[in-house]
Amino acid sequence: MVKGFSFGIRFDMVYTDSSDDAARFIFEEIFSVLTTSDLRGIEIYGGMANESDPAENGIYTVFMSGGSLKEMRRIFKKLKSDEGIKMYLASSSPFIEKNNMNNLSEFDFFGEVKWDGTLKGGNKEIFGLMVPKKHGKRRPVGKNIKMVLAPDSFKGSIGSSEAIKRLTLAARRHFPGVRIVPVPIADGGEGTVEALVTAANGSYRFCDATSPMGRRIKARYGVLYGKTAIIEMAAASGMNIDPTDGFDLTRASSFGTGELIRRALDEGIRDIIIGIGGSATNDCGIGCARALGFKLYDKDDNELTGTGSDMINVRRIDSEFMHPRIKDTRFTVMCDVTNPLLGESGATMTYGPQKGGTPEQLNELELGMQNMCNILSDYASADVNGQRGAGAAGGMGAMLFSLLGAELKPGIDALLQAVDFHKLLKGAALVVTGEGRLDSQTTRNGKAVAGILKACCGKGIPVAIITGSLGENAEEIYDIGNAGIMTLINAPMTGDEAIQDAVRLFDDAADRMFRLIRMGRDVEKIGAPKLPGQRWR
Repeated sequence: MVKGFSFGIRFDMVYTDSSDDAARFIFEEIFSVLTTSDLRGIEIYGGMANESDPAENGIYTVFMSGGSLKEMRRIFKKLKSDEGIKMYLASSSPFIEKNNMNNLSEFDFFGEVKWDGTLKGGNKEIFGLMVPKKHGKRRPVGKNIKMVLAPDSFKGSIGSSEAIKRLTLAARRHFPGVRIVPVPIADGGEGTVEALVTAANGSYRFCDATSPMGRRIKARYGVLYGKTAIIEMAAASGMNIDPTDGFDLTRASSFGTGELIRRALDEGIRDIIIGIGGSATNDCGIGCARALGFKLYDKDDNELTGTGSDMINVRRIDSEFMHPRIKDTRFTVMCDVTNPLLGESGATMTYGPQKGGTPEQLNELELGMQNMCNILSDYASADVNGQRGAGAAGGMGAMLFSLLGAELKPGIDALLQAVDFHKLLKGAALVVTGEGRLDSQTTRNGKAVAGILKACCGKGIPVAIITGSLGENAEEIYDIGNAGIMTLINAPMTGDEAIQDAVRLFDDAADRMFRLIRMGRDVEKIGAPKLPGQRWR
């Protein structure tokens, strides 16, 4: 038999504080499946992947070297077929090479497996673990349990994706075999594409686009289930794209966002969701409209370029050359703001100062916005100014509504629709969500937690809510569905102290929450009478 093959397998730890914590856990799992007859004579290596690469965060790689190809395949088959370990695999296939594994010196060498299950000759101890000669049936707690993790961000401290990683670690601590479905929450701003692609296991597309100040840049959008495009305005027309030095709000254009939409239309996609948070423009979306084939003319029939300063000069919009697929496409806008297009609470006066507009520029842009409001209202035969969210993203909401017939929806509703949340809930035993502060506004303003609870209510799925603090009338959330609440605050402290210590408080609350959930399962198992033939898992 030819020896000399090396085998590598990657484990997704999601989040861990140290390489040693990850290693101990992983090898406990591996040795609960494999025995000395599988591993005798095999050298064991392990280590965390490149932590400087965000895509590799939390990946722990185990190398096994010195066996035959047949032996390596048998080992992987055993690991992959185990329900507990399968939850942690970062890849569905191992990588096997003939004595050609590179950079093994960068990983810890734990030694060669001897006949008695000990590891000898390594440069690091393996935490006192031994490979067993045999073991009985293994049925990890949590096997066949599916949990959906969909927390909102905790403003100023923990983002949605990080919260999911920390919740996953706590869930796996008390339900080791649990299947986790991550659903990062985004509101339409920067990070929306990444969140939805992660939740729906989608893919990215890249294309050239134009920045607000006219530079050529690379931008991306996402595609979900091969049929829905996710576009965030921040990717091509965002605040951080152009240098602040020389930025002029009156000359800024949303043309680049239109290029992303046009690219998705060219791809044949008929369902496009647009997140319009984080914009740097105040052009009422006319730059975007131009990229989609709409033509803007002044009183002398001169075609305009579509910047903020052009708004006041627009006299008519010609749709003859608009992209032909627009009329057959459904457009949904993720929009959590309710600002009208005009006035002190409108697009220009509310958000213009944040985008660097001077008082003189804001007055000029407001006059232009008033002109565009009249033109768009005539085009759509509707009161554009009064539409919810018309003033979002420098008037982009108004343009998408009037010219493309887009539906402006709260961010959470659009997100749940985009990822087909009801499909993700199939077979789920628990949904975990959360936000920084839970109060009456959660239910009355339709925030993420309320939207998720409503989606779970009709399916009878319980929802655990983790929150920084409770405000007035927070108990209104119970009127929506079956929910329980765990707060982060565990001692007297100020708001600033809580934010500074948010990570520790969150981890502690997550552990307490899953500990109680596990205890409830055990109480029912011990105390509830079992029906004839019933078996407890």
